[in-house]
Amino acid sequence: MTQKKRKTIVKIPGASYNKDGQGNEKSKDQAVLKAFRELTLADRFIFYKVMQDRELCKRLLEIILDVEIERIEYPEGEKTIEVKDDAKGIRLDIYVRDEKRTVYNVEMQAVHAADLPQRSRYYQNLIDADLLGRGEDYRRLNRSFVIFICMEDIFHRGRHIYTFENRCREDTELALGDGAVKIFLNPYSEMDDVTPELQRFLKYLAEGVATDEYTRKLDAAVETAKRNPRLMVEYMSYYADQADHRAQLEESRAAGHAEGHAEGLEEGIEKGIEKGLAALVRSLRQFLPDFEAVYAAVIKNEEYADCSREEIIKYYENAV
Repeated sequence: MTQKKRKTIVKIPGASYNKDGQGNEKSKDQAVLKAFRELTLADRFIFYKVMQDRELCKRLLEIILDVEIERIEYPEGEKTIEVKDDAKGIRLDIYVRDEKRTVYNVEMQAVHAADLPQRSRYYQNLIDADLLGRGEDYRRLNRSFVIFICMEDIFHRGRHIYTFENRCREDTELALGDGAVKIFLNPYSEMDDVTPELQRFLKYLAEGVATDEYTRKLDAAVETAKRNPRLMVEYMSYYADQADHRAQLEESRAAGHAEGHAEGLEEGIEKGIEKGLAALVRSLRQFLPDFEAVYAAVIKNEEYADCSREEIIKYYENAV
């Protein structure tokens, strides 16, 4: 039997629609064009495009780590690491190696995400699995850095930078020496805990004001990218994909709501609402990038509008 293809209507803010669901193409294009022109380096799409410039990417790593790097291999934008069975694969923003075979993964995190510590652990584990071939000695594992550039202080300790390595709890001067490092950066701190050059980069990220040679080069690269017609077309596709994900989200929300009601018939209204919320959060997590987006989607649903943040966090963390 031939499966009937479902028609998806993508609604982009600013576009008008008639009763048959057909959008005003000119209005849609204008909305996407406006969104594209307003992108900054803090937006993932622009970040991974700009960081495919080898010199800009290498210099950023040098600034973050306060080291000199002789050379890097060509950055691989959005490297995908797939795994077998039903395990979750990952798509990395920037993935490069230097002349010493050290691996660097840099992620731009512009929106709130409560799961970054766990995600950094998973990313590093899959990077290791991707690096080590069958039968190879574990000592051949490359030194690796997983770096999240955030637009908020996720640890709320007032620092620009948080660097994590595995150390002995009983003797903190003893490092495990496994070569795995995780770094979290953010521009919102008054603490004098980073080099002036890194501080200028973070300030540019937050305010868009270039104040030195490197940030001026970044700013020029961002503007060049936004004048590239090919990237504009690519962004339109990217934007439409995001809208399509939102359309799928609506379907998942309805499915989760229905599941909750079905179970509620057997276990009581209270139990049904609880399971419906769990199913809804589980469905939303498949399509949305982080907890904050899931939380916002949940409380927009009248059935769950009064749910507490803590309750939603519980289901989010337990979702498989």
